[in-house]
Amino acid sequence: MIDLSARAVALAFCLVAFVFRAIPPGLAYPVCDLIGDLASVVARGARRAVEANLRHVLGARQPPDRRLVRQVFRNGARNYYDTFRIPALSGPALERLVQAEGWEHLEAARAGGRGAILVGAHLSSVSLAGQIVARRGYPLVAVVEPIQPRWLFELLARLRAGHGARLLPLGLKAMAELVAALRRNEVVGLIADRDIGRTGLLVPFFDAPASMPSGPAALALRTGAPILVAVALRKPDGTFWGVIEPPLALARTGDLRRDIERATCQIARRFEYYIRHDPAQWTVFQPVWPEER
Repeated sequence: MIDLSARAVALAFCLVAFVFRAIPPGLAYPVCDLIGDLASVVARGARRAVEANLRHVLGARQPPDRRLVRQVFRNGARNYYDTFRIPALSGPALERLVQAEGWEHLEAARAGGRGAILVGAHLSSVSLAGQIVARRGYPLVAVVEPIQPRWLFELLARLRAGHGARLLPLGLKAMAELVAALRRNEVVGLIADRDIGRTGLLVPFFDAPASMPSGPAALALRTGAPILVAVALRKPDGTFWGVIEPPLALARTGDLRRDIERATCQIARRFEYYIRHDPAQWTVFQPVWPEER
């Protein structure tokens, strides 16, 4: 069989989502599941990455159950479909779809006038669930991975900005804009469970050290902005439950590198908690642990 990369899997999911974007979820999700099943068989490289990641999460030496691996691919396809239906969701419909708690923590964080940093993981439909932050009136700037082809990145960026969020491609130029946004007391959204640039720090993650992006912790410690873990999970009825946790208690010892490492460890521990709750919703199709690459 043809060995497709994780990028090719994402492109295939996008094409399916584009075709079925106008179909109600009750009809579209079964199609997404079929596409996810096919991808789990054909995309051997992505499947091996998912299996390796799940072994760390489950603490098992044997490959994880095939049904669990297949469910990860199904959720991945559903997530892309959800992204394409963002423009069709009215504000009230979005609020019915995404029920979130912990807004008081975000309010308290912004009361300091230095903005707030929300860090999340690839759990459930991040693009859709994250819309609720902008919908609630918070000025939101988010960083997304630049993907090829360019037209696909631009299309996804427009969709993800559907309810008022501003999207920036990951890179050196983004840092200056994030600092400026925090100075304006805005909210910065970062996904921090995969070290895309491979420039992060090795920190304990489940059963072995993994390279995690240090950018969120560095940004918080250098600007004084509070950092809050925020995640969402898909419920059986198709709605989403989200939570914004209280700000992390960051150490400031004067040793910036050590403080960044400690903060990154704190973020990783909170991600562990939510990923363990439902590993099938952690849709990462690349190896997270260095020895698996």
